[in-house]
Amino acid sequence: MKELPKINQLRNLRAVIQYGSISAASQALFQTQSTMTRSIQELERILGVSLLARGTNGVILTELGRIFEPRLNSMLNELERAMDELQQIEHSSHGTITFGCSHLPAYSIVPGVIKKFQERYSETRITVSEGQLSEKIDSLRLNRLDFYMGVVSPDISLNDFIEEHLATIKFSVVARKGHPLSHCTSLSELKNAKWYLPTASTGYYNDIEEIIYQNKGEGHGSIIFGDSPSIAEQLVSNEDYLFIAPRTMLLIPQFKDRISIIPIKEQFPDGTYSLVYSRTKKLTPVASALIDELRHSFSLLLREQDREV
Repeated sequence: MKELPKINQLRNLRAVIQYGSISAASQALFQTQSTMTRSIQELERILGVSLLARGTNGVILTELGRIFEPRLNSMLNELERAMDELQQIEHSSHGTITFGCSHLPAYSIVPGVIKKFQERYSETRITVSEGQLSEKIDSLRLNRLDFYMGVVSPDISLNDFIEEHLATIKFSVVARKGHPLSHCTSLSELKNAKWYLPTASTGYYNDIEEIIYQNKGEGHGSIIFGDSPSIAEQLVSNEDYLFIAPRTMLLIPQFKDRISIIPIKEQFPDGTYSLVYSRTKKLTPVASALIDELRHSFSLLLREQDREV
């Protein structure tokens, strides 16, 4: 039987990668440098390759080390998830959940769902990472996220995942109420506008960006990219930036009296909202319970939207 690496050797390598040097990793894990060095050398002996090389500011991964790093993270993350799942089964109110979501769920349902959820699962630690799927897909693949809730796109392959369709929602140009451009009826009239768009290397908002650029022509407006809700609110409310948003955003109490749709004739592609989680890695019990709550709250939001139409 082939000799396999020990867990502590893999954790030590991850620490060296994270902290950039053996000395810093040793301090973080309360080990001596000699112990850390022997551990890495033993791991390299078992694997039969060199993983680290000296750089100008510490150690860096070799080419084979860079190939091994995603596997390393996936193995350790999956082992930690397995241990967490066993503990959750033993203590149903304990555990950790890390998930990603796009802006509509983050603004509308996530805060209320988490508050209610933690009344029942008071010992569960929840971490939320807001952003677009294109920025979160790698974390999903490496099991750093349990699931994602938000806009999906055919540009991003989800063959490794279960995609649970939630809704198809229309998107529009949105501005603060009373914006000087609020009565414009075409994108060409917005060529000098200032825009705030979510960061997206591919997917839905990347397609939206191309539409805006095509109609911007020689306009002098600026486009800022980011995923900070607080910055977005400041730019839209105080600096007259426009943004592209699902019409459902107008139902959110904190926005309904502050923003309005600019009635341009051009139609943006509808946004497809889905839940995305691993096809091969089973969700932990508390993660499944949280998904049930999010799914239910999102359906209630959509019913409210239908009543408003």
